[in-house]
Amino acid sequence: MADYTRLFARGLAERTGTVHVWAPHVAGTEVADPEVMVHRVPGFDPRSLHNLGERLEACPGPRRLFLQYVPTRFGFRGMNVPLIRWLVRRPEELWVQFHEVALGWKLWRKPHLHLVHAVELWMAAAVARRASRIFVSIEAWKQRLGPHSERAVWLPIPSNIPVTVESAEVERARKSLGRGPWIAHFGTYSPLISAELGPAIREIMRLRGDARFLLLGRGAIEFARGLALAESVTTREDLSAAEVAALLAASTLALQPFPDGISARRTSAMAALALGVPVVTTDGFLTDGIWREGAVATATAGKPLELARRCIAVLEDGALARNLGERGARLYRERFSLERTLATVVSAPDAKLANVQ
Repeated sequence: MADYTRLFARGLAERTGTVHVWAPHVAGTEVADPEVMVHRVPGFDPRSLHNLGERLEACPGPRRLFLQYVPTRFGFRGMNVPLIRWLVRRPEELWVQFHEVALGWKLWRKPHLHLVHAVELWMAAAVARRASRIFVSIEAWKQRLGPHSERAVWLPIPSNIPVTVESAEVERARKSLGRGPWIAHFGTYSPLISAELGPAIREIMRLRGDARFLLLGRGAIEFARGLALAESVTTREDLSAAEVAALLAASTLALQPFPDGISARRTSAMAALALGVPVVTTDGFLTDGIWREGAVATATAGKPLELARRCIAVLEDGALARNLGERGARLYRERFSLERTLATVVSAPDAKLANVQ
């Protein structure tokens, strides 16, 4: 979310002028960019919102608020009703991008989570009703916006690491890895993803003992310990974005399972896609239809053995791997790139966006 906002704000500033970003302070995330003015707020409680309102009014107008909406990030356990009431009363024009809408009904959830879901639906509806433009990061969110769905525009999340790597850097990364084939995974190894990734890796090793696994991202070392496949696994944590891009580009394929299926909000898959690396992933209830058109290889979410077999098929068919890599990179350029995202936003009538808070 933070990476996306940073990339989006910088790209927007290049096209429209100074952009203002209002967000809570997080250690080690200061932005040094003369065109992106970052204003820190203590939170989104009523007192902080009052102060934020005063600071907004000190900015020259006209002003437009572009809200990056994730209900659980606003505090109050995902039910920040004061924030919504504050937003709908503000005089500025409001745009919103829904990165999430609500929890979703699940019968086995605890009763208080059903309350959270109901409140989040009310919050989303109130924001959508007030907003003059609505964007969604994945198409599935449209369904949860009810009568406002027809106004929602799909605005995918681009890769948050470099989308091009010099051939010399790729070759250097290959040499550092050694003999492959290398299957990469880039992510944070959450329990839901690890539950599919672990069994898939073990099954691949059973079928292809020569396969090697490159685990990128925070949590990789701890996850690798649980695999007990030390000779076959290489981990890299806390790398720069450029280093991650080079290692991904040097890999044979990227294994990126998601419990709800691949969608346009999954930046780890976007990273591999943009670099032309064949992607093997999962098809689930949040998967956008475009992913079923051949740019990625998919297995049914929740079936890691099927996922492993899809990986083996790509490893053993060079033509299939090349086709996936080429189609994936083309799809990224045409539908998911930062340039496409920015073009969608600034092409709107009266989309000068001189100041975005």
